[in-house]
Amino acid sequence: MLRLICTVLLLSALGTSGTGRTDDTVVLANDRVEVGVAPAHGLILGFGLAGKSNLIWVNPHPLSSVRHAGWNNYGGEKLWWGPQIDWLAVQGRRFPPDEALDGAWTVTERTADRMVMRSGVSPWVGILAEREIALAPDGSGLVIRNRFIRVAPGAQRLQLWTICTLVTPKWCWLDSQPETGEPPFRNLRPELPTGARVRHEPDIGCVRAAISPLFHERYLIGTRGAWIAAVYDEVILVHEVSPYPAGAYAEEVSVQLFAAPSYVELETLGGLVTPAVGQKMENTVRWRLLERPRDLDEAALARWLRAPPPPPPRGPAGPRPPPPPPPPPLSFCGRVRVGVRAGIRTRSRRRLGSVRNPPPPFTRSWRDPRASATSGRLP
Repeated sequence: MLRLICTVLLLSALGTSGTGRTDDTVVLANDRVEVGVAPAHGLILGFGLAGKSNLIWVNPHPLSSVRHAGWNNYGGEKLWWGPQIDWLAVQGRRFPPDEALDGAWTVTERTADRMVMRSGVSPWVGILAEREIALAPDGSGLVIRNRFIRVAPGAQRLQLWTICTLVTPKWCWLDSQPETGEPPFRNLRPELPTGARVRHEPDIGCVRAAISPLFHERYLIGTRGAWIAAVYDEVILVHEVSPYPAGAYAEEVSVQLFAAPSYVELETLGGLVTPAVGQKMENTVRWRLLERPRDLDEAALARWLRAPPPPPPRGPAGPRPPPPPPPPPLSFCGRVRVGVRAGIRTRSRRRLGSVRNPPPPFTRSWRDPRASATSGRLP
């Protein structure tokens, strides 16, 4: 477990006070997986198999890659509000993100296998965010419940948007279940062509995205689907979002992939909602970390990912404990209502704004040798 414990350094140059140093990292671990959270910066900074390499990309030189009007890319995993295409109208800029969600969070509950943290109130859309991060009961990963709570009047439509920056995998799969007449995937940045690196694999209901080793080759794609997976030599990390609603999406996608040579971003999006004061919108993102079978080709591997676990064998003495099952089945995007309380309706109005978060302190944690100093994607 000590492998994942990180020290968060507060630099006086960034405007912090006190001793200039703190170790506020929350570590949750079981016999199989470990996760490290830095609530003072609203980031998950470590995740992986117990005693193994960190899969989360953490920028080793964030202050040397300043972009976007003073915003620094520290890597990690976070929750922002979307849709991003509305930020300019609401915040008066395309980037950086809302400082309340991208800044310091406060831990409100904590146990050995679970924590809850809450953001400050957004000055732009009048919400605060809450995240419940817990080890999965079956030991396979994490269960993250994301919530926005409207605390001030506002008419801005919102999406729950998670962004997880990972060290470079071999390839990624995006669940692809388009509506009638929709393409299997969308290039969300047409100026960044995907070329032959992205292809639809209809036999397995996925879009396969290869990661280019060339620095200048980047792309941002999205699909209408319930899950996205990063495939490594030894493991597969799956992010699955639920409920997967039949509601509206700003860009007709519910999972997104930003691919760059030194890292990728796995992103999930909830349906569009316009909550009233006192109302909540919420969803759940499950992280499943699976050891990759070595004897399966890609097609068989995709089928294995979707396979339901076998039923426990039964004998004269009754049910016996089953052998280790295959991974939990990945859904084919069953249509479910958005997880919002009080029957909040979807709005189509686009208004969004930008917030400049004071850059969080330099974080040095779980650094993977493949991590580079490359900054985040351009807005």
